[in-house]
Amino acid sequence: MPLPSIFIAALNADRFRSIISSELGVSADINDASSKELVQQAYQGEEIVLGRPDFLAQLMDTAPPVRWVQSTWAGVTPLIQHAYKDYVLTGVKGIFGQQMSEYVLTHLLAHEGRLRQRWQSQQSGLWDNRVSGSLCDKTLGIMGTGSIGAAVAESCAALGVRCTGLNSSGRSHAAFQQVFAPGELTEFLQDADYVLGLLPDLPSTTGLLNARAFESMKKDALLINVGRGNLIVEDDLVLALKTQKIAGAVLDVFQQEPLPAESALWSAPDLTITGHISAVSRPDDIAGLFLQNYERYCSGQALLHTIDFDKGY
Repeated sequence: MPLPSIFIAALNADRFRSIISSELGVSADINDASSKELVQQAYQGEEIVLGRPDFLAQLMDTAPPVRWVQSTWAGVTPLIQHAYKDYVLTGVKGIFGQQMSEYVLTHLLAHEGRLRQRWQSQQSGLWDNRVSGSLCDKTLGIMGTGSIGAAVAESCAALGVRCTGLNSSGRSHAAFQQVFAPGELTEFLQDADYVLGLLPDLPSTTGLLNARAFESMKKDALLINVGRGNLIVEDDLVLALKTQKIAGAVLDVFQQEPLPAESALWSAPDLTITGHISAVSRPDDIAGLFLQNYERYCSGQALLHTIDFDKGY
């Protein structure tokens, strides 16, 4: 019996194809497209698709005969928002925790070590011997208690950080010392020395961090957002930084990407901007997950990490 055909849509499609072909052998029918513009032209009716949600959204315009789509991203908003949903969609779990933990810890340590201020002192030829802060006994409030949030919590806890969580139900989680429900957002923010955004792009998460939220945060709090840009009202954040409502922010995701040159965020004080690089989809990691699910698909087993279209995750 021939193996189910596969279509790959990603910038690094050649690397995905190489890894998958080496595992499945020459009998595997694999087709690919390495740019968004080539997707509709290259797709030949394959029943399984592996790819970037933004590449695949236009393919769904054609109501393709696809039965299963494996996203290469943790976020699947372009597919969730598309009207065509006659297929099984699976996400990425257990892949990005290490990368995200390293990113978050980098910026937490830079904040406590006052690296921004020390660089400014160095540029002015000033000897800066101010004592650094410590992560120990600080509270990291993580908005999103999924696999990535739990991985970050476990990494930070090893350095003495107390980790709390916020999720849609308030349901407890072993990785967090306390979990808050959406109605307890103010208490969650008031409790945290650092606030980390890891929430998906949903109507219920849009604009959660606004002027009122920044008023609730500690004056010396650091905000890090690596989930989705819809979480933050950007103008409110700029004002909060200018008026020192919070100590600083690190943003890796934005409402519009790339961030427009005219955005007020570029010149906001005590703000670090990175270009959506906190956790990238590496073919060697994603292909292993895909192959695990491919084996399950071929044997009629339930797929891992199925996305609920209604919930959006």
